[in-house]
Amino acid sequence: MAYTSNLEGEERILSRLADLQSQCDRQNRPCFLGFLDEFQQKVCRNALGKSTLSYRFFGGYEDAERVFLGLSPWEDRGLEDGDFPIRRVEAAYRRQDKPGHRDFLGAVLALGLRREAVGDILVEEGKASLFLTGTAADVVLTQLVQAGRTGVVCHEPLSWSTAAERQRRFTEVEGSVSSLRLDCVVAFLGDLSRSAAAELIARGQVFIDGQPAGNGARVLLLKEKISIRGTGKFIYDQQPGVSKKGKLRVRFLKYS
Repeated sequence: MAYTSNLEGEERILSRLADLQSQCDRQNRPCFLGFLDEFQQKVCRNALGKSTLSYRFFGGYEDAERVFLGLSPWEDRGLEDGDFPIRRVEAAYRRQDKPGHRDFLGAVLALGLRREAVGDILVEEGKASLFLTGTAADVVLTQLVQAGRTGVVCHEPLSWSTAAERQRRFTEVEGSVSSLRLDCVVAFLGDLSRSAAAELIARGQVFIDGQPAGNGARVLLLKEKISIRGTGKFIYDQQPGVSKKGKLRVRFLKYS
């Protein structure tokens, strides 16, 4: 079932990409598609390998997860940050309040916005930065007054310098695993038994680069992103060596 769903999703994004390429050629101007999740980005990258058009992925800041794809017919220069139809809205709240990413995403979608109109949401102490399409930004600026149980006040900053320079924050997770099989890795990251990890994978609650993992015997590759429902999202960053007991030493970066 998951395979069929992925196949249908791939066909849809390829159709949209073909339309975008045709539009870019016909109008001789940059054209954009987004916000794209990791799976959609991967499909587009594979399809654009033989394209003569220049392209760039950008989500409003360095290392954004959800991004726009920009296609350009220009040969003399690439697409710049300001070319992308992305706006940043800042939602301020009391520092003692602790709304999370889910609170903001739920509140934004409750305004009737489509998921494709919403990019990354970066939650910090006392404020959150929401990356949005133009029309979505207008809705959020005029209608978003609460995230979860927290009251918020929204405005659009005059300068993007803080957001543009920000690097996503990670927490390092280091340890040892007997194997890089997915069930072993999930057990390590989730502090679970291997059987419990295998059950999570079978239930479709583990994702690799945005796609359901499907098989616990699959070997995780360096730099792949793994998401575990209820635990978090990680990048397999390093495999420094082998422990004295013969286990593989690993380092993951957990998204904050």
